[in-house]
Amino acid sequence: ATLRSNHTLKNIFLSKLDAEEECGAHIGHALAINTKYKDDLETAGREKVIQTQLNSVERAKLVALQGVDCPFSLYSEIDPLYLPEVLELVHEYHGMSELYVALKSSTPGLISIVNRKEYILQQRAYHAALVAEHAGIVEDLDAELAAIEEGSQVAVSGSNKRRRTA
Repeated sequence: ATLRSNHTLKNIFLSKLDAEEECGAHIGHALAINTKYKDDLETAGREKVIQTQLNSVERAKLVALQGVDCPFSLYSEIDPLYLPEVLELVHEYHGMSELYVALKSSTPGLISIVNRKEYILQQRAYHAALVAEHAGIVEDLDAELAAIEEGSQVAVSGSNKRRRTA
């Protein structure tokens, strides 16, 4: 499903008994979001995902209401490249304790986005650039030392000439 689907339903008739039950409350909440964001379906979808799927307590309630077994983590279904953004949303909307739950579930995905070979190549390039920079500094210092030694030789040979002519 996409963030733009399933957001057109604005009203539904539930018997009083159904409306008072937890399932009716969840349906009512989804309808309220659809109504609030009626002109922006993507925002409606995003809001429902954030409030239900990215909240472990709400997600567990919905799974139980539907009577389904959900052994896998939601985060294992998310492309690892999007996990940092999703985790930011979890923290922003649900706080640190929910972020901790999300991090526990998403750690394998987060680790998978670290490309060890690329990291090593980047580190190698960084240190090679430092070596090149330092080699340039060493060359400059060598040139300065050579100039000082040459100047000392000229000064020494110049002073010897003076002694000879004197």
